[in-house]
Amino acid sequence: MWTPTRKRAISKDEVLKIVNLDLSLKGGNISPYLEFARDIFLFSYYTAGINFKDIANLKYSNIMDMRLYYKRNKTGKELTFHLLPNAMDIIDKYKKIDASCDDYIFPILDRKIHVTAQQKFNREQKVLGHINTQSEVIRKKIGLNFPLTTYVARHTYATVLKRSGVNIGIISESLGHSDLKTTQIYLDSFENSEIDAAMKNLL
Repeated sequence: MWTPTRKRAISKDEVLKIVNLDLSLKGGNISPYLEFARDIFLFSYYTAGINFKDIANLKYSNIMDMRLYYKRNKTGKELTFHLLPNAMDIIDKYKKIDASCDDYIFPILDRKIHVTAQQKFNREQKVLGHINTQSEVIRKKIGLNFPLTTYVARHTYATVLKRSGVNIGIISESLGHSDLKTTQIYLDSFENSEIDAAMKNLL
């Protein structure tokens, strides 16, 4: 049962705090683990609340003409949307010079190492554990009183658009629906252009 007292989203101002957060360590170097945790959170926010497992499995073949095409692992639903410049900046940050279409976008999975479903699962869980640990550091730095996760990024994506006046049917507000199918029916009725236009409210 959904309980309104449990906060799952942060405000747009708090997202900006994360964007502008100084991650420097003693000596001026930026912690790569902290930076990666921040990038994964923001990437989820900028890409319609995509969850961690789907982020981990994204390949360069999922990008075409500045659009992301992928199938949700949880529901099997195929999704596509225009990639915001902020999302592309994060993708470009982790791009390898010799990357092929079959390579994973983020340094979570390696197609030559993580071959079986179990190997992929183990690796995803290990990296997610590191991200959650680092996200806790970020949470404290910006003064949040609840955990900062990609689940929060998903809710924040929906909430920010909702507060911006975007039609609730366009938003992936299945996060607030008890029945995911209801929102899928809503989303299926809108053109990609409407969803693309709505996502501009994230910036």
